[in-house]
Amino acid sequence: NSLVLPIVLWGRRAPTHCVSCLLLVDGSVIVTGCHDGQICLWDLAPDLQINPRALLFGHTASVTCLSKASA
Repeated sequence: NSLVLPIVLWGRRAPTHCVSCLLLVDGSVIVTGCHDGQICLWDLAPDLQINPRALLFGHTASVTCLSKASA
């Protein structure tokens, strides 16, 4: 398998992420899109604590809509 997954690490504070849209998936994952083209995946714990999972980038325009799709 030649799949390459970039890993993004940040310090004590996450990067600025001006949210333009939000999607809740299966009650445990939040997906946010932002004006600078980033998409962030967040884990939502049962106690409502939110932890970042992944920061995805590559869009050159604002992410203004998110939708769940079937595989």
